[in-house]
Amino acid sequence: MNFSRPLRIIVALSALVAGYAHVKLYQDGYKDVPIANIGAQFLLNAFTALIIAVALVAPMMTDRLSSVVQRFAPLLGIGWAATSLGAFWLSRTSGGFMGFRDGPGLNPAPEAALAVFPEIIVLLGCIVLGALAFRPTHTD
Repeated sequence: MNFSRPLRIIVALSALVAGYAHVKLYQDGYKDVPIANIGAQFLLNAFTALIIAVALVAPMMTDRLSSVVQRFAPLLGIGWAATSLGAFWLSRTSGGFMGFRDGPGLNPAPEAALAVFPEIIVLLGCIVLGALAFRPTHTD
Protein backbone atom coordinates (compact mmCIF):
# COMPACT_ATOMS: atom_id res chain seq x y z
CA MET A 1 0.00 0.00 0.00
CA ASN A 2 1.30 3.42 -0.96
CA PHE A 3 0.64 5.82 1.89
CA SER A 4 3.08 8.40 0.56
CA ARG A 5 0.36 10.47 -1.13
CA PRO A 6 -1.93 10.90 1.90
CA LEU A 7 1.09 11.50 4.11
CA ARG A 8 2.32 14.23 1.76
CA ILE A 9 -1.09 15.92 1.95
CA ILE A 10 -1.22 15.70 5.77
CA VAL A 11 2.31 17.05 6.11
CA ALA A 12 1.65 19.86 3.60
CA LEU A 13 -1.52 20.91 5.44
CA SER A 14 0.37 20.82 8.74
CA ALA A 15 3.06 23.10 7.30
CA LEU A 16 0.36 25.53 6.15
CA VAL A 17 -1.22 25.59 9.62
CA ALA A 18 2.15 26.32 11.22
CA GLY A 19 2.82 29.00 8.61
CA TYR A 20 -0.56 30.58 9.34
CA ALA A 21 0.26 30.64 13.07
CA HIS A 22 3.50 32.50 12.34
CA VAL A 23 1.70 35.09 10.17
CA LYS A 24 -0.90 35.54 12.93
CA LEU A 25 1.81 36.02 15.55
CA TYR A 26 3.54 38.51 13.27
CA GLN A 27 0.32 40.49 12.87
CA ASP A 28 -0.41 40.32 16.60
CA GLY A 29 2.76 42.14 17.52
CA TYR A 30 5.87 40.13 16.75
CA LYS A 31 6.51 42.49 13.82
CA ASP A 32 7.32 45.16 16.42
CA VAL A 33 9.86 43.11 18.40
CA PRO A 34 13.15 45.01 18.00
CA ILE A 35 15.40 42.06 18.90
CA ALA A 36 17.12 40.12 16.08
CA ASN A 37 14.51 41.15 13.51
CA ILE A 38 12.12 38.53 14.92
CA GLY A 39 9.18 39.82 12.87
CA ALA A 40 10.94 39.20 9.58
CA GLN A 41 11.97 35.75 10.81
CA PHE A 42 8.32 34.90 11.48
CA LEU A 43 7.37 35.94 7.95
CA LEU A 44 10.27 33.98 6.50
CA ASN A 45 9.11 30.96 8.50
CA ALA A 46 5.59 31.29 7.07
CA PHE A 47 6.89 31.70 3.52
CA THR A 48 9.11 28.64 3.89
CA ALA A 49 6.13 26.64 5.17
CA LEU A 50 4.26 27.57 1.98
CA ILE A 51 7.20 26.51 -0.21
CA ILE A 52 7.41 23.18 1.63
CA ALA A 53 3.68 22.56 1.25
CA VAL A 54 3.83 23.23 -2.50
CA ALA A 55 6.98 21.13 -2.93
CA LEU A 56 5.35 18.20 -1.12
CA VAL A 57 2.19 18.13 -3.23
CA ALA A 58 3.60 19.28 -6.59
CA PRO A 59 4.98 15.84 -7.53
CA MET A 60 1.45 14.44 -7.17
CA MET A 61 0.11 17.00 -9.67
CA THR A 62 2.49 16.49 -12.56
CA ASP A 63 5.01 13.99 -13.87
CA ARG A 64 7.22 16.77 -15.24
CA LEU A 65 9.03 17.34 -11.97
CA SER A 66 12.17 15.38 -11.46
CA SER A 67 12.64 12.95 -8.63
CA VAL A 68 14.95 15.55 -7.09
CA VAL A 69 11.90 17.60 -6.02
CA GLN A 70 10.25 14.53 -4.56
CA ARG A 71 13.41 13.77 -2.56
CA PHE A 72 14.34 17.33 -1.65
CA ALA A 73 10.97 18.42 -0.25
CA PRO A 74 11.07 16.09 2.78
CA LEU A 75 14.65 17.15 3.52
CA LEU A 76 13.60 20.80 3.40
CA GLY A 77 10.68 19.97 5.68
CA ILE A 78 12.95 18.26 8.19
CA GLY A 79 15.31 21.23 8.26
CA TRP A 80 12.50 23.78 8.56
CA ALA A 81 10.63 21.93 11.30
CA ALA A 82 13.77 21.18 13.30
CA THR A 83 14.89 24.82 13.05
CA SER A 84 11.45 26.15 14.02
CA LEU A 85 11.13 23.79 16.96
CA GLY A 86 14.67 24.58 18.07
CA ALA A 87 14.01 28.33 17.93
CA PHE A 88 10.77 27.83 19.87
CA TRP A 89 12.59 25.86 22.56
CA LEU A 90 15.48 28.34 22.74
CA SER A 91 13.08 31.27 23.09
CA ARG A 92 11.88 29.70 26.33
CA THR A 93 15.35 29.36 27.86
CA SER A 94 17.11 31.95 29.98
CA GLY A 95 19.34 33.01 27.06
CA GLY A 96 16.51 33.14 24.57
CA PHE A 97 16.73 32.81 20.79
CA MET A 98 19.19 35.44 19.57
CA GLY A 99 18.35 37.38 22.73
CA PHE A 100 14.58 37.07 22.29
CA ARG A 101 12.71 35.39 25.14
CA ASP A 102 9.09 34.30 24.96
CA GLY A 103 6.79 31.98 26.81
CA PRO A 104 6.55 30.22 29.13
CA GLY A 105 5.22 26.98 27.73
CA LEU A 106 2.78 27.20 24.86
CA ASN A 107 2.21 30.94 25.18
CA PRO A 108 0.99 32.93 23.38
CA ALA A 109 -2.04 30.68 23.18
CA PRO A 110 -3.37 29.29 20.92
CA GLU A 111 -0.87 30.36 18.25
CA ALA A 112 2.12 28.63 19.86
CA ALA A 113 0.30 25.30 19.86
CA LEU A 114 -0.90 25.96 16.29
CA ALA A 115 2.75 26.25 15.29
CA VAL A 116 4.47 23.65 17.45
CA PHE A 117 2.21 20.63 17.02
CA PRO A 118 1.97 20.91 13.21
CA GLU A 119 5.76 21.39 13.09
CA ILE A 120 6.15 18.11 14.98
CA ILE A 121 3.87 16.45 12.40
CA VAL A 122 5.96 17.95 9.59
CA LEU A 123 9.19 16.74 11.19
CA LEU A 124 8.00 13.18 11.75
CA GLY A 125 6.13 12.99 8.44
CA CYS A 126 9.10 14.27 6.46
CA ILE A 127 11.39 11.78 8.15
CA VAL A 128 9.09 9.01 6.91
CA LEU A 129 8.75 10.58 3.45
CA GLY A 130 12.51 11.02 3.22
CA ALA A 131 13.07 7.39 4.16
CA LEU A 132 10.58 6.33 1.49
CA ALA A 133 12.13 8.61 -1.14
CA PHE A 134 15.65 7.35 -0.53
CA ARG A 135 14.88 3.66 -0.04
CA PRO A 136 16.63 1.38 -2.49
CA THR A 137 14.54 0.05 -5.31
CA HIS A 138 14.79 -3.61 -6.13
CA THR A 139 14.80 -4.75 -9.71
CA ASP A 140 14.56 -8.46 -10.32
